[in-house]
Amino acid sequence: MGAVVAQVWQALTSFLLAVAAARLLGATGLGTFSLCLGVIVLATAVVSGMVGDSLVILDRHDRSVRGGLVGWTLILSAATMVGSAVVLGATGALTVPEAVVFGAALAAFVLESILRRVFMAGLFFWRLVLVDGAGLVLTLVVIVVAALTSHASLFSFFLALLVGQAVATVVGIVLLEPAERHLAPVNRHGLAVVARLGVWRGAQVSIPPLVLTGMRVVVIAAAGAAVLGQVEAARIFAAPALLVVQGFGSYLLSTYSRDKRLGLPVLTRRATRAALALAGVAVLGAVALALLVPVLGPLLVGPAVGVDALAVLGWGLYVAGTATCQPFASLAAVHGQQVRVFLCRCVDGAVALAALSLLLLTTPASVVWTPFVLAGGLFLGGVLVRLFALRPALRRVPDLHGVESVPEPAVAPSPVTELAEVRGGSAATREVRRAG
Repeated sequence: MGAVVAQVWQALTSFLLAVAAARLLGATGLGTFSLCLGVIVLATAVVSGMVGDSLVILDRHDRSVRGGLVGWTLILSAATMVGSAVVLGATGALTVPEAVVFGAALAAFVLESILRRVFMAGLFFWRLVLVDGAGLVLTLVVIVVAALTSHASLFSFFLALLVGQAVATVVGIVLLEPAERHLAPVNRHGLAVVARLGVWRGAQVSIPPLVLTGMRVVVIAAAGAAVLGQVEAARIFAAPALLVVQGFGSYLLSTYSRDKRLGLPVLTRRATRAALALAGVAVLGAVALALLVPVLGPLLVGPAVGVDALAVLGWGLYVAGTATCQPFASLAAVHGQQVRVFLCRCVDGAVALAALSLLLLTTPASVVWTPFVLAGGLFLGGVLVRLFALRPALRRVPDLHGVESVPEPAVAPSPVTELAEVRGGSAATREVRRAG
């Protein structure tokens, strides 16, 4: 529950900003702002996958590894800041001042996302509520001030993101455990160790936001920014359910790494139960939200932006597709199958974008089916990960008759316990020995 609340609270900033943009900037402004938010999500996903997942899976207390984590955080935050500002400014998507403040906001997002992963690695999810709450309050303060002074614009929205993330970073550093606050010098060995795991993991987790960014580009090219704003307005309805799924995903990755000794068969059954439960809840929630569109639509996005109930249902299925794919992809990555997972996700992402491009370029009026096409890609990805990433790994691991190992005690065992283990161990331990 702490993981879910932390994820919802952190992403509540993006949700409220999208609602505010719909009301203050109109459909065209919402479309441009959503495109920029997609860039932020993509960049933070890459960095969080490469550095954050490495921080969870590897021994971050090792001085060499910690130096590698620090080095890649600095490199990637600088690269995303400069690259995003140059590209968005040069293409005319943003003005030069907007591009500059957006690049700074993106760098602040990247640094804060790594700080969040430190709390996740230690399972201190409730502290994240305080961190993200501080950032949310400052972000909203800047937006309210801009709205009251009639200066609401893309620039003010990006400035709000920058201020909020900077404050959240400061609060997070204060709440860190003392052992987590120290840094280590950057070194080649640490950079190489992090890169071996992180490059593939970062590439893998970047696929979903990259597909969403590609979707936005395709929709704008086929139907315009105003139509993209309507698609994004429908996505706002499904955002809370997606946050719950992502929050459980963060928790599951940490527990898969912590409980790796239980064995892949046991953890695969755990992932299956989680995927089915999350997908079922997502589908039921999508149906309920689609029925409530006439009531909630004017409240969330205002009367100026139309919301299609069918599109809302499609985004709900997109959440269900995420739930059927994410637990298995995380489990496979923990067990060293990150390359296979990346290839599977590349296939399902390419298929989804190709199908969407073909659909919209031939029949632009069918834009309401956009989330259904993306959801189909995710369901395909879940099947591919289970077939080509988890199944080969399961064949190499014996299933100990479905018996979960007894968890290790939280404190060091007493001499009497150690002597008992030497003389034969517990019944569960003896059963595991007989099985393997």
